[in-house]
Amino acid sequence: MDDIQLLKLKHQGYCCTQIMVIMVLDMWGEQNPSLVDFSGGLCMGAGMEQGPCGILTGGMGILSMTAAGDQDRLIPMQESFASFFNEQARVCRGTTCADIAGDHYPAPDPENCGRLLKISYDGLMAILVENGFDPADPPDRN
Repeated sequence: MDDIQLLKLKHQGYCCTQIMVIMVLDMWGEQNPSLVDFSGGLCMGAGMEQGPCGILTGGMGILSMTAAGDQDRLIPMQESFASFFNEQARVCRGTTCADIAGDHYPAPDPENCGRLLKISYDGLMAILVENGFDPADPPDRN
């Protein structure tokens, strides 16, 4: 993940899930403002203090977009990403948004959230490669 792009997007007001989606769309040479807006609903625990971190739900959505309906390939990638994310979030006392943001909730914790976003995005890209996807290639939806 490009740290400069991450900071620019954060300063433009995008949340963790949106940043992940924008970075993938940029890599594919695509724009989809509706998808970016939609993904904003997954941030900050989808509006629930004990809701799942938007990095986790955003990663799952990116895997689903990439698998383009191929459930046989999607499910193992989801399991792998969930396991990876849970291991990385372990230092944050849990996987809910409030666990990770800590005393900053309902705002993100710049240190925990930024670190987890970068590590998770890079891990997500590695999972795609391990499963035969080129993350830079947009999915074939035909």
